[in-house]
Amino acid sequence: MVVSGLAVVAVYAALAAWSGALSPLGRGPLLDGLGPTNYRWVSPPPELEATNQEPSKGRFDLPLDRQGVGTQVAFTADSQVTVVVDEASIGPAPQQRSVGLRIDPVDPQELPPPGDGLAFFGNAYRLTASYRPSGDAIERFDRPLTVVLVYPATSTLHANAHELLYSADGESWTPLETTDSPGQQQAEAEVPGTGFVIVAGVPSAPTPSAAGATGGGTPPLAIALLVGAGVVLLVGIGLLIRGRAG
Repeated sequence: MVVSGLAVVAVYAALAAWSGALSPLGRGPLLDGLGPTNYRWVSPPPELEATNQEPSKGRFDLPLDRQGVGTQVAFTADSQVTVVVDEASIGPAPQQRSVGLRIDPVDPQELPPPGDGLAFFGNAYRLTASYRPSGDAIERFDRPLTVVLVYPATSTLHANAHELLYSADGESWTPLETTDSPGQQQAEAEVPGTGFVIVAGVPSAPTPSAAGATGGGTPPLAIALLVGAGVVLLVGIGLLIRGRAG
């Protein structure tokens, strides 16, 4: 009986690990985990307005030394934007102590359309940087910053490939060489300066997993796995107790 109980518990552990992989709760700030079930929109689709939450802003103070800023990672509280700052990507300036980096979500409807048959996926974000205490704006980086954006997929919005678009002035878009991770719903690219960034793609018919996993709720498969795992756990505990009693 003890062996049977242990086997059941092992099955439970495997199911729990599988269902946990479907959950965004284990996401780290950078390139870790699967895509989000509750993307935070500036302007959500009508069917998601009731449950939508405001996306996070980012405010960061990057200390300066003689070489400029040091290597560090900045990410918004909702983990929808990650910025990797490499050493000396922003150089030093006389009498300046740090660089203020800001990340602000922007409604893409306020910006030019992407063109070329593309559609926007999620929010646009504006990156701004300035020296402190002078407040002098920084327009170009000495070395590009790596920007990672999480993007949504809904029952009506899906693409087989995604790319990051960049605009220094908010007037026109430049596609960037992008690393797309559809399973994590993240797009990564090197951004040359301050301005606007957004994910875009050519819309296609959604896959069942995309339609079910990112429309704003918990996927049915994940719910079934969690319920099943709970039942298996209770059975396993009962078998263990009976085995020990015997």
